[in-house]
Amino acid sequence: MHLPLLLIFALLYSFFLPAQYAPPLRGPLLVTGTFGELRSDHYHGGLDFRASVGTPVRSVADGYVSRVRVSGGGFGQAVYVDHPDGKRSVYGHLEVLAPELKDTIRKLQYARQSFEIDFRPDSLAYPVGQGQVIGGVGNRGFSFGPHLHFEIREAATDAQLNPLSLGFVIPDTRQPQLRNLRLYTWADGEPESTAVSYDLIRNELPDTLYVAAPRIGFGLKAYDRQNSMPNWNGIYRANLCVDSTEVFSFDFDRVPLEKTAYINALTDYREWRRNSSWYYLLYTPVAEAGFWAETPPAAGDGILNLPAGVPKRVNITATDYAGNTSSVEVVVVHQPIKGPVAATSGKAAAAPHQYFLPAGEASIIDTAGLRLELDELALYEDLRFRYVRLEDASEGYLSDVHQLHDPETALHGRAVLRLRPRTVVPDSLRERVYIGKCGSDGAPRTVGGEWLPDGSMQTNIGAFGDYALLLDREPPEVRIRDFRSDLRGRPGFSLFVKDAVGGELGYRGTVDGEWVLLEYDAKSGTLTHTFEDMRKIGGNTTHRFELEITDGRGNRTTFTRDFRR
Repeated sequence: MHLPLLLIFALLYSFFLPAQYAPPLRGPLLVTGTFGELRSDHYHGGLDFRASVGTPVRSVADGYVSRVRVSGGGFGQAVYVDHPDGKRSVYGHLEVLAPELKDTIRKLQYARQSFEIDFRPDSLAYPVGQGQVIGGVGNRGFSFGPHLHFEIREAATDAQLNPLSLGFVIPDTRQPQLRNLRLYTWADGEPESTAVSYDLIRNELPDTLYVAAPRIGFGLKAYDRQNSMPNWNGIYRANLCVDSTEVFSFDFDRVPLEKTAYINALTDYREWRRNSSWYYLLYTPVAEAGFWAETPPAAGDGILNLPAGVPKRVNITATDYAGNTSSVEVVVVHQPIKGPVAATSGKAAAAPHQYFLPAGEASIIDTAGLRLELDELALYEDLRFRYVRLEDASEGYLSDVHQLHDPETALHGRAVLRLRPRTVVPDSLRERVYIGKCGSDGAPRTVGGEWLPDGSMQTNIGAFGDYALLLDREPPEVRIRDFRSDLRGRPGFSLFVKDAVGGELGYRGTVDGEWVLLEYDAKSGTLTHTFEDMRKIGGNTTHRFELEITDGRGNRTTFTRDFRR
């Protein structure tokens, strides 16, 4: 009697369910990287699945190929598939492409005489069905071990979504591990905090923390693991409760691409740069830092203002996507009088500085040899900015070294930097000049630069540090990696290429005067040619390979080699 009614409810329920997705790999899914995991200048936008090179990669649902991107860095080779429900799946670091995609990309590469391709076909060109093979697992681009990088996005916005929401079966009964708790305190009137860390593995956290400053915040170092893998991955959620009331939380369900750089506001950036150690901040310095979909917290949320002498019970919980939790609890007391304290008491002495730059406002520093422009979003907190100009007459230095604060302070987005040479640069040398960032080892790395009509050079920078105008006369280096003179029976050849100051390299290779495809791997600095039917080289005769490689300052190197094929 009730069967038809139950059947109706079942049909209605299935109608409103999201589209069913299948895993991109057959067999157990071995997770080596989680969504939202902390990475340099960005959140990890998907899941990493360990697999052998060539393992078939399959479309997780019906749809069509909307993009194929081939590059020397980034994802290396990546396929994007759009689905009818408005989602987009992304498959990165592929070693091989499905034959129909590979043929198209090869034709484009030879037609454009370019390895790098960004192909965006229309919706009817390459339809795919769920489970259809679109490529094979690889190690291309900025990948440091064979794996599939898999993402799910909103097609309309490209916002990244947690792929675990698709319901993949990944056994996980392990609790997150809480390793360290960090307490931040702000003295009255001070924009910068003082930090004290407690090792939770060694039970260094006392039951009660006495703090001299009334304003405090917390940071947490925590990791998660799935059952079958040893990797220490990122957590899914954390929340901070004070006297059983939640005052701050985050979870990694959705991260818009334009928000991912705010990782430097929601983590302890100084600790990361100094010790390669990640702490999740359990407070928000600026409202723009939020990647929450609907109700972002206000700036300062999670920072506690403690009344003197009143104990506050603080509970911090970390959760993985499977629902496993770990927590730590401590009582905090603001004790302005003499006694045991957990942080520096009193007002800290201001560090020497030349400028006070308020967060939320555009700032310009303009001196005789330098102009630095920061927009209103560049700083997360007010900054006492230190600027030092150091004379440097070393060979190749066309300006003094300009110390812009320190690289342990986060700079959001890009700032405009303009430097002026000590003397007029001759026209014959202008093409060879660049703005360089001096590393901790003293070796400069190019950040580009364009000449302006007033004789200064301008570029965009993404970090504070030491900068100078330098002269680059050194041509790129080319070395043989695997290039025999007799290549009969061999699949191809490869070379190492390198530029002393970094930056992008332009290259063109020919065999017997005709362009040939050289695949570039940025992480290893290799150029590889594989003999294919697209450009047959054979005949058991001698051929000449020629390579011309150019750096960003116009320095050129020519490499030639004869071989038999």
